[in-house]
Amino acid sequence: MPILQNQLKNTQFPVFSQPKIASHTRFNWFLSSTITTVTGFKSCKRFSSELVALKTTDPCISLIKTFAGSRRFLQSVFLFKKLLLSPSWLKPDMLVFPPLIKSCACLPHPNFGFVIHGYLIKCGFGNWVGVGNSLIRLYVKFGHFWDAYGVFEEMPVRDEDLFNCLVSGFGSNGFYGEVLVLFEQMVYVGLFPSSDSAFYVITACGELGNVKKGAWVHKFLIENGFDGNVSILNSLISMYIKFGKIDSGRRVFCDMPKRDIVSWNMLITAYARNGNWPEACNLFLSMKSTGDFVPNRITFLGLLLACGQIGDLDLGKSIHGQLICTGLISDIRLGTAILDMYAKCDRVDCSKTIFEEELFDKSLVSWNSLITGYSHNGYYQEATLLYERMISESNLKPDAVSFANVVPAYASLANKRRIQSIHAFIIKRGLDLYGDVVLGTAMVDGYGKCLDMKAAESLFSGIEKPNTVTWNAMIAGNNLNHYADNSMLLFLEMLQSKVFPDAITMVMLFQSCGELGSLKQGSMVHCYCLSKGFSMHLTVGNAIIDMYVNCGSVKSSQLLFNEMSLKNVVTWNTMLSGYVKIGEFAKAMRVFCQMRSENQYKPDSVTMFTFIQASAAILTSCGPEIAHGFIAKLGFDTETLVMNSLIDTYSKAGFIDKARGLFMQMGNLRDQSSWNIMIAGCGMNGQGREACELVSRMEKYGHEPNSITFTSLLSSCSHSGLIEEGCWYFDMMRRKYKIQPGLEHWTCIIDMYARAGKLEEAYQLIENGLHQNSDGDALWDCDAVWGALLSACRMNMNMQLGLLAGGKLLKLAPDNSGYRTLLSNLYASGKRWDEKAKLRREFEDRRLIKKPGFSVVEM
Repeated sequence: MPILQNQLKNTQFPVFSQPKIASHTRFNWFLSSTITTVTGFKSCKRFSSELVALKTTDPCISLIKTFAGSRRFLQSVFLFKKLLLSPSWLKPDMLVFPPLIKSCACLPHPNFGFVIHGYLIKCGFGNWVGVGNSLIRLYVKFGHFWDAYGVFEEMPVRDEDLFNCLVSGFGSNGFYGEVLVLFEQMVYVGLFPSSDSAFYVITACGELGNVKKGAWVHKFLIENGFDGNVSILNSLISMYIKFGKIDSGRRVFCDMPKRDIVSWNMLITAYARNGNWPEACNLFLSMKSTGDFVPNRITFLGLLLACGQIGDLDLGKSIHGQLICTGLISDIRLGTAILDMYAKCDRVDCSKTIFEEELFDKSLVSWNSLITGYSHNGYYQEATLLYERMISESNLKPDAVSFANVVPAYASLANKRRIQSIHAFIIKRGLDLYGDVVLGTAMVDGYGKCLDMKAAESLFSGIEKPNTVTWNAMIAGNNLNHYADNSMLLFLEMLQSKVFPDAITMVMLFQSCGELGSLKQGSMVHCYCLSKGFSMHLTVGNAIIDMYVNCGSVKSSQLLFNEMSLKNVVTWNTMLSGYVKIGEFAKAMRVFCQMRSENQYKPDSVTMFTFIQASAAILTSCGPEIAHGFIAKLGFDTETLVMNSLIDTYSKAGFIDKARGLFMQMGNLRDQSSWNIMIAGCGMNGQGREACELVSRMEKYGHEPNSITFTSLLSSCSHSGLIEEGCWYFDMMRRKYKIQPGLEHWTCIIDMYARAGKLEEAYQLIENGLHQNSDGDALWDCDAVWGALLSACRMNMNMQLGLLAGGKLLKLAPDNSGYRTLLSNLYASGKRWDEKAKLRREFEDRRLIKKPGFSVVEM
């Protein structure tokens, strides 16, 4: 036994080297003082008086055994002390010591047993096999494992009981390596293990992950008659599950001559936790078909986990009904599991009903489950409100799981302030933010989504062992903040840190390459995907197609698209939107027709959105009507996104009445975007007053105007010449709705004044905006603002302001051919031919190309 021998070399065993008692006097004093401490002086005195009448020792020995057998352990020890004081008892009987040591093991103080062991050694009984088991159990109970092994080593003869006792002692206290060594020794000397020893050696193999030893133990136990022991076979199933070899556990299960409910529960739970949810459900149905077993709490917990993961709502409802019928619904763990199952099956309404009406005693896990359900299903506001309710109404304190699930909800609502508050609360509570990778990742992701990459980077640098998800959160945050270069550098650091990327990492990297427009980097990442096998993932393949489109290599996208053996609707949508992005509308229509002809791919709302854009671009007059017909035929006339796109297309094509008709037909399907699109449509078709009426009506339908609403409204007023109304709404936006004007609002106001010929007022507004707006510098340096002013100066022949605006534009946007054309026309109108010729030469030197216009009139 090399392991134990090495550990025992430096171990002192005072119990064996010298007795802990030198005389009867010291022994009597120790027992008297200890017993008095435990029982009290009066009880000790009373018990002493009861024993004075005893004159012989044989009845006392029998009485000690009786006391030990009836669990009167203190009395048996006290009686032994009396026997030592008796002059007629010259030599103790060896048979008295096993029950006496058993009594010592059951007392709260280990010193009783230590003294008795010392007395045994003094009397020459220290190596007697009869007390070996009792001494080993004594030392094991009080945590003196190596003393127990010392007793074992001192025994001249070691029988099965000694081995089994020590194996059980080490196994029950987690010394799994020692259990394996002792078991091997036991088998080597030809001794037969008990059921307890078999159980602990199987447990040891599972905990240590020693597959080879586990298979050897399995073979030994089956060959030696344990093939009919249900508890041992269940332990073997558990061992193989810990190894991750569920198939081997299933073979043990199938070979069992007799099974119990534990056998079924272990496999059902194992399949559920390892992602094989259909097999977990099938196993449950097989168990029910036998008719021999009644499912218990453990069965239902594993099964509910499986139902939630596979989204089998019908089976989940069936289990819910069974729990109600059996009365198990009151169990808080099962109630929470049902809540979680409904949430994973996208029925958060049922989860809420169970939480409010059936879970009377809510635990922290219950609150966390519903918060998670809300957050994962996109009900971010509800998730945050429930979290705040938990803090205010219950006595429970949120834990790391609570924070990790509510932070994404706050991040999706862009509520950076609350994320900072949770960050402070985590530090105050002393939670391990840097050691808990799940919590740390959630915080990094939250700050990234709130556009605070400085805080995200600070947190990320402190996380001790960032995993793939943590790196993904950082890359996603950089992409969201348009720091695509940083994303590529992070990927290199990730590889250097020996953290292996996953399919999500690759998708985000292709997004970075697409944003950068770097075909070279995109091709390199594509090669990496091919070498690591990521290109087989459908989501990665879709991302590669999109990357090539964004990098201007549509031929590569089409080639990859044609070679893909497996496609989904996202694949087709990616190619459709790619052709629309580069203006190849005819090719986009051909892709749509090809998709329809293959029949196995059903268009979704994104498909129809792209199809509307393509059809309107090709056939200006009848394109919207053709798209409308397809939408009605395919049943997308109840999709808000699709109908909003169709209204916008009708408006831009000049069919404002048809757009208004569709808007009215939508009824309750209308969202905030529907109103904004209709307001913008009225504006671009010269119906500014109708746009103003729509703003007053939208609040009655429960939609408050936002920043986009006022951009559309101010643009409508500008196109319709409604200066007073525009100024009034601009003021109302700031005062009533507390919306700070952005560049787009200032541009609309200035354009409105310029179109009305109030050029001086427009210029004064630009200057005043410097003092009224925190982004005044941005307003002064916005080329769109000066472009609107220059265009108005050209129309109203205001040469002075026009030259000022033109000079500003030449500095802000020197390569914009449109602004140079406007300035050139202004020079021509003022007969300033030298300046016009100079501007023309600069135009040619810079090799600028005037963008051709196009007509919406079809011939």
